[in-house]
This record gives sequence, C-alpha cells and structure tokens, in this order.
Amino acid sequence: MKLRNILITAAAVGMMFASMDRTSVVGYTEGDYADMNTFAHKAWNTNTAWTSGTNFNAVWTDGASTWGFSGGDEADLVNMRWSNDTYGLSVGLNMDSGTAAIAEVADSNNCGGAEGSGDPGACGDGVTAAAEVAGETTFDFAFGMNVMNWDVGFAMNTMEDGPMALNARGKCGFWAFDTFTVGYESAGDYTVMDFGMYGVQDWGSAKGYFGMGVTMDDNESAWHGGEMTINTSFSVESTLTDWCDLRIGYNKYFNMAAEVGGQESSDAYSAGLGFNYGSVQLDMIITDNLDDMVSNPLSFVNGRNSELATQWTLSYTW
Repeated sequence: MKLRNILITAAAVGMMFASMDRTSVVGYTEGDYADMNTFAHKAWNTNTAWTSGTNFNAVWTDGASTWGFSGGDEADLVNMRWSNDTYGLSVGLNMDSGTAAIAEVADSNNCGGAEGSGDPGACGDGVTAAAEVAGETTFDFAFGMNVMNWDVGFAMNTMEDGPMALNARGKCGFWAFDTFTVGYESAGDYTVMDFGMYGVQDWGSAKGYFGMGVTMDDNESAWHGGEMTINTSFSVESTLTDWCDLRIGYNKYFNMAAEVGGQESSDAYSAGLGFNYGSVQLDMIITDNLDDMVSNPLSFVNGRNSELATQWTLSYTW
C-alpha cells in the first residue's frame, strides 16, 4: 500500500465507492463531497450522484435528513447512508456465495496436453481437490460526528480480519498549518498509525496545499520495512479557465530507520484535471508519473501513452 493513500484507504471499507480522483491529487478531502467517505456526518446537505464507471452513488437531502445509496460490487446487497448534520451513519450488507471445489490434475512431469485428458496419472500424481471456499455474509459499518469541534469517523467490516479505521480531524494554528489529523487502520496483522498537519492557502485563481506527518506501521513487506516514516506533501490546484482546473501533487516519504544499504526514501507525483460543466463535473487522474507528460507533452495529451485518464469520476449535483 502506498503511504500517500493511507488516510484515504483507511476510509475505503465495503460500501464506500467514491474514487476521490480529485482529492487523491490535492491531498485533502475537506470541502469535497468525498469527505463523507471518512466522516459519515459530512454527507449532510449534499445533493450529488457520481460514478467511476463500475459503480453508482447518490446522496440527497430531504428535510432534516440526508440519505444515500450506492452499489457496484458483485456481492453488494444494499448500501445506505444517513446524516442529520450532527451524526452520520453508513451501513452495507454483502453476500458472497463462495467458491466451489474444483478437481485439478497435478502435472508434475510438465507434459501439458495430457492434463485433464481423462487419464490423470499420465502426466503426474493424479487428481487433487482445490479447497472449497464457503459463502460469507458480512456487514460494513461507518459512523461520524463532530466532538468538541473535531470531526471523528469510525469504519469497520465484519469479515474475518476485516479492516477497521478511526480518523479524527481538528483545526490548529501552527506555522503554515491550519488542520491536524490522526488516523488508525488495522486489517489482519497490518496496523497503521498516522499523525499529520496541513495547511491550505487560497491564492485567488489557485489553491496551495502543504502537509507534513509521521506514519508508523508494521508492514514488513513495504519498501521501508515497517518502520516510521516522515511524510511531506505539496499540491497546487489552479483554475485554467472557468470550466477547467489543473491539479499537481507531490509526496515524499523518508524512512527514519533505514538499514545499511536500504532504501531511505520514496516519492510520487500525480496530476489531474477537473472539468466543470455547471451541474456536471468530471474529475480525472491523468498520470501518476510526470516524467513522460513533461518530457513529451504533445504526444502525451494526444493519447500516445498508457496513463491518460486511467481514473475518472463523473458527478452530477442539484
């Protein structure tokens, strides 16, 4: 898992389908409808429907309540949201039918074509049975509220070793930072804790973002070997025209306990576009690697690449 996506992924359990193709580039969700994926009560007073091509989501306010429905995964039965400006709740029910047992032929002699030909012993050790995976019914649950001017969000899934996340966000006034965040996530034997601060500056036709944080996890398979990293991130969202925004983000992670000869740091660029057609918005991630786009921009924007618009979200607001 990329560290730049830890806080975002901490909210992505079960029913939460919004792709965050804007916020994953700019680095923060506050003020965007995607904020409800981390803090369920932020769905309040929202009238938006969106899709990223494989799902659907709709949230609308009726009187003193905001309701929402979403779906797209094969195992989804029902996914719902509710918020009243003070509390927010999302629940989902997933029913997976499991996998049937499959007879397989062990081809220990690597003779290929005779495998499964009716004579299992001709090419190996005979027939082996793949284990049957039982069906499972699981629930997704998320709750959010404001506590002493802090937004707090909790999410979990009831599957065995399923993910669980707790996030908090509050205002601060320290140096270049105006917001403090805390995140915790666990899934199986993998645990992440994240502490960060960020600030957003309004420059008229552009917004600048700067964030710093500390991440501690026990993922031994990660590039940093499950140690503590110091993270810095920058982004600019600039209005090119009244209907088009350009977004560029940069993240760097420094391993505070790198072994001799180990990797000390990792970094990542991202770029995206936002198109505003009044009630319709299209957000796109155009690349996760700026080298190709900057070194040969004309070729890139004409589609001679493998990354242009690899992710997108189409939204409608009313």
